[in-house]
Amino acid sequence: MPPLAPALPPRSAAFVTHVLPAVAYAGALFYGGLIRLGALPEVGFMATDKLLHTLAFGGLALLLARTVHFFRPAVTLAKKLALGAAGSSLLGLVLEVCQAFTRYRSADLWDWLADTVGALLASALLFALLAWVPRRAHG
Repeated sequence: MPPLAPALPPRSAAFVTHVLPAVAYAGALFYGGLIRLGALPEVGFMATDKLLHTLAFGGLALLLARTVHFFRPAVTLAKKLALGAAGSSLLGLVLEVCQAFTRYRSADLWDWLADTVGALLASALLFALLAWVPRRAHG
């Protein structure tokens, strides 16, 4: 009977949990930002476009900070979060530039500003939370 297949090496598993979520999330944001949308249905409470940008790119900033941790684990938490926020803002800018080249979407400087604000807020909130929560010595 052949031995069981070896488990994924720790580095490969870390790539799957640290890098691929950011890549998939960024891909989903670009897909959603570049597809042709019909009229959206009216519902009771509808979040504004800018709020959605803030939330979406705030989440991307946190995922990108986790990606930075995979590639540069020795970097400080503050730097990881700052790089995540900068990357999220940059991807927001790239998305707006891409939208400028479509006929059915429009580029908006305010959308990019909302992307950047969301990335900065999410990073600052996580930094404050992690600074406030005491660190465990082991585990």
